[in-house]
Amino acid sequence: MTWGELIRRLRTAGFVDRRTGKGSHRQLVHPETKRVVTVSVHTSKEVGTGLAHRIMKEAGL
Repeated sequence: MTWGELIRRLRTAGFVDRRTGKGSHRQLVHPETKRVVTVSVHTSKEVGTGLAHRIMKEAGL
């Protein structure tokens, strides 16, 4: 899974951008649950399997 696919999955689940900055990370927040997830913006690079699972678990998915 790439970072772009992970961000797309989070957005499909209802997450919206909370903060974008000059750096290479983006914070997404779910408006109902108020969960905040920080992801990298290297859209074409692969996410490690363990890290992808941890982010999805943190997001409650």
